[in-house]
Amino acid sequence: MKVDFKYEQPLDEIVAEVLRMETILESEQAEAMTQIGKEIKTQVKNILPKSDEKGKHMRDDIKVTVQGKKAKTGITGVTVHGGRDTAFKWHLLDDGTRNPDGSVHTPAIHFTSKAMQAATPRIEQIINEIERKVTS
Repeated sequence: MKVDFKYEQPLDEIVAEVLRMETILESEQAEAMTQIGKEIKTQVKNILPKSDEKGKHMRDDIKVTVQGKKAKTGITGVTVHGGRDTAFKWHLLDDGTRNPDGSVHTPAIHFTSKAMQAATPRIEQIINEIERKVTS
């Protein structure tokens, strides 16, 4: 017994569907990056310790930047970073510092990696929502 199965779908329909998906993805991308950046910012703010020092605190000087297609690299992404007044402190607190004799001066708190871990469930949720919109 011979069974022939022929399935033909015009290539134009496939191309149109892929272009539709791409259009939806592009329209949702900036909003998704903004949501992801805000979630990471919230987590960084929750993890950073409160300071007794006067002046601008790191947890009050967190910026979120969404780079579009015009970014230098051409890659769309989001950056969460310290503001103009506190950016130079981020690596000192995140990685810690040592005295010349090797003793710890500022203990590392690794707040960036902890914030990313804490934000991961919400980031995955945002990505899944986009996938649903694109594939429906």
